[in-house]
Amino acid sequence: MNSADQESGRQGDKENLPLSRAPALPLVFLLVALAACAPVRIPTSDETPTRAVTITPTSLAPSSAPTITRAPTPAGTPLPTPTPGDTPVGGTLTVGVVGAATADVNALPLIVQSALYDSLLRIDPADGSLKPALAETYQVADDARTITFRLRSGVRFHNGDALTADDVVATLTAFSASTFRGTPLTDFGTFTRAIALDPQTAQLAFSDAYCPALTSIGTLKILPRAVATSANFPRVTNAQLIGTGAFKLTARTDEQFTLERHADYFRGAPALDGLSVRVYADAAAARAAFASRQIDLMPAAPGEYAAIKKFADAKIIATDAPEFIALMFNLDTPALNDPRVRQALTYALDRQVLLDDLAGQARPLDTSALPEFWAYPKNLPGYSFEPTRAKQFLAEAGWRAGSDGLLRQNNRTLRLELWTEADDPLLEPLAFRLREMYAALGVPIELELNDRAGWITRAFEHRFDLLLLSRKMPLDPDQRAYWQADQNTKGIGFNFGSYASARVDGALKEAVRAPGCDARARAASSGEVHRALIPDAPVVFLFAPKKYLVARERVFAERLAPSPFAGDFWNLNAWGVR
Repeated sequence: MNSADQESGRQGDKENLPLSRAPALPLVFLLVALAACAPVRIPTSDETPTRAVTITPTSLAPSSAPTITRAPTPAGTPLPTPTPGDTPVGGTLTVGVVGAATADVNALPLIVQSALYDSLLRIDPADGSLKPALAETYQVADDARTITFRLRSGVRFHNGDALTADDVVATLTAFSASTFRGTPLTDFGTFTRAIALDPQTAQLAFSDAYCPALTSIGTLKILPRAVATSANFPRVTNAQLIGTGAFKLTARTDEQFTLERHADYFRGAPALDGLSVRVYADAAAARAAFASRQIDLMPAAPGEYAAIKKFADAKIIATDAPEFIALMFNLDTPALNDPRVRQALTYALDRQVLLDDLAGQARPLDTSALPEFWAYPKNLPGYSFEPTRAKQFLAEAGWRAGSDGLLRQNNRTLRLELWTEADDPLLEPLAFRLREMYAALGVPIELELNDRAGWITRAFEHRFDLLLLSRKMPLDPDQRAYWQADQNTKGIGFNFGSYASARVDGALKEAVRAPGCDARARAASSGEVHRALIPDAPVVFLFAPKKYLVARERVFAERLAPSPFAGDFWNLNAWGVR
């Protein structure tokens, strides 16, 4: 129910990770590689994973690589510019998604959320900044402990009731309650309460400054008061699936949502007469439905490109997925505690080869954000492929190659284990390529391809040297969950590599507590974090993969404008069919 939880492109064929409520920071940032629908129990360390494959290097010589066609490094994908073309008139669009046709407002497919509901603020599709939506203005107190939203007048729910501050208060109260029956939808942080100052003004109070609330709470979908306070909330009846969005629900079955246009939508009546959203158990089932022309359009995840490019007469619209693929170093491993070694292992990787392996369906990254993001620092330095420099850094750290090519320091050989998830279409092939590149440097890598349960256990218990993973890019500059030192608690925190930096911790806290939540001040503090990550090298930032919308010829592809920030469905009211 939060537009800040934008589509990663990874469909619901992965299980959901239990959320951490660490005392220092309530966390709702999920690993994209782990995102999905049902919780998974984290096994104890003495349990045996159901699938684990250990691959021990047999030689330091690079293995024979597959023949690849080199493609130029892709630039950022520009957002499609909607053009008038033939004006779409009426019609119903059938969309296939992975998920469940639930009446639980906590678990609706993203397209249904986007069709039914709006939030106080919306995400700008171009740069991820916050723009007015249900709230036409907002004001943050200098101490950042109070945020006041002034609602847009004339907005009505699907049942004809006017939107008021009471609806906002009821929604936030219901979702933030300690008795809320469901996975937390967003990070409420230090939020204490919301009150209605008048019918058009809602005020949020916090026990301490908490600027991330502008994104996390500001983009929470707003429900009618009667729904948010109902006894069965968050599981409601079809009649209670009411919002202010561009479409309203007319029917729901176990396999499908049927929606019709909301003629009084405040952002303009939709071009479509209706939407039919069909849900499938997995991505393969959705692709089969598209191939048999049962659906007009479907989202496709990173890793599905080889499958979807085979569709005849289909338009594929690609954009950057809001996730970063990275190789994490465990700083508890003695050799990796030296930043010179981490820098060397970063210089040793040729990201152009990695991109070529993906046929250009990815974009290189220098940090954990896209360059278009509003808080991205200017002139951020990055790493290039410099094998000579990598060897120089290793030598400075005391690691020198012997006659057998192996790197040694005080009779210790530099050998590392690399863990990742087996069968992941992006991560597993990438792990083999990384092993090859490190072999050329003189560092033998033992690959550990594990099932999800075993891989998650290793990550949370910090039992790895190298961890290849995918992580969600937060829509707020706040990245404490990944880099703050107190988030490295084993079994709880997401700082799996035990990274700690006083400089980073200070900048992270400044971004949370900026006076008045001033955007420039927050961007400056966030930029300090990203600049510190470059020389510290706690991870190697590799790339952001692409995600896709796949459309049949009857769909006005010119009206589709997927965004790594606002998601695939932010402009549903502009969509059309021929």
